Amino acid sequence: MPSLADHAVIPGSAPPAPELEAAWALLEQAVTLEPASAEVHAARANLLVRRGKLDLARRSYALAARFDPYGAPVRLALGELAFMAGEPAVAEGWFDEAFALARVYSPSARPGARSALVLALPGPWHRNVPLDFVVDPARWTLHRYYLAPGTSRSPIVLPAYDLVIDAIGACVDAGPALAAAERFVAGQTKPVVNDPRRVAGTARDALAATLAGIAGCTVAPVRRLTRDELPGADLTVPLLVRPTDAHGGRDLERVDDAAALAEYARRVPAASYDAGPFVDYRSADGFYRKYRVMFVDGAAYAYHLAIDANWMIHYHRAPMAEHAWMRAEEERFLTAPGKALACRPGVLRDVAAAIGLDYAGIDCTVLADGTLLVFEADAAMLVHDFDPQPAKRAAYGRIRGALDALLARRAG
Repeated sequence: MPSLADHAVIPGSAPPAPELEAAWALLEQAVTLEPASAEVHAARANLLVRRGKLDLARRSYALAARFDPYGAPVRLALGELAFMAGEPAVAEGWFDEAFALARVYSPSARPGARSALVLALPGPWHRNVPLDFVVDPARWTLHRYYLAPGTSRSPIVLPAYDLVIDAIGACVDAGPALAAAERFVAGQTKPVVNDPRRVAGTARDALAATLAGIAGCTVAPVRRLTRDELPGADLTVPLLVRPTDAHGGRDLERVDDAAALAEYARRVPAASYDAGPFVDYRSADGFYRKYRVMFVDGAAYAYHLAIDANWMIHYHRAPMAEHAWMRAEEERFLTAPGKALACRPGVLRDVAAAIGLDYAGIDCTVLADGTLLVFEADAAMLVHDFDPQPAKRAAYGRIRGALDALLARRAG
């Protein structure tokens, strides 16, 4: 169980533990006795996060930041919680303060754990591979090194480490951090997981070129356009459009004509947009299916299947819990993904090789003719074990076990 002093872990990645109830009583007493103790307020906030009381946690972290002007981890935690609350400007302020104070964030090490240096992009946790959800802290201590521009107020001192993990995901402003990661990797001798030179190939506007030429696989090409370019762009309709780097279906819409595209640009302001043809991937039964497959060292592992009557599918919003047949179909996919996908043998292996990352995932479906349609590829796809279904827990365990074996094998 992570320590109550580990404020830089991803909120929600540390499960609640019954033995922390005694710690809560002690912390309440400590707050009364030491009301100006930053350490006590921060530990109290950490425990509140594990209880799911994020608003109260923010108040306690804010007190910790007030009483310790040099407390970088609590500022990082405040940035994460503000972003999760839908306050990006507030989050950016806390992140700026945190990364000005420190670039390296290390949790408490467990006895016997090996050490990995994680290269990360500054900002919310979803911009990087969310390793806290899938790496066993008893086996690996993850030191996060944020490759932020500018200078830090304190010298950057790196801990000893057994291997490097490039956790940076593809996004529009990841270029400088990826370039810094390339330089760092080239200047040291430890083994590396995820070559930073391959990350850009998973960007939405680059994925079609990355996977071009793979038999039995297709990607709808995406163009990146500025706000001025979007209304008059020569695009085939119907098309899908959304702000660049938007995730979770935010402002993703189907547009059927030029007038609707111009209206979308007026209604949804953004610096740039990603637009590409809409592919009707509906199955013969009238439902849409979206599969998530994770790749670990070139091997494919099923993670989940979402089924919905709507083309815009997201697992947490799909009616999987309402229909036994949907859950049964997902379980068949999780236990025998090759049979469930019914696409060309070897196509997943070829996709993994073309992406070229040791750890990454794709969202995809299978068209009526057996072609694998890849919607998205990303190293930073979320994998967690919060779903109680045995088949889901087993699928998660296979991915986690494969990643653990990869890390151990790569570190030698």
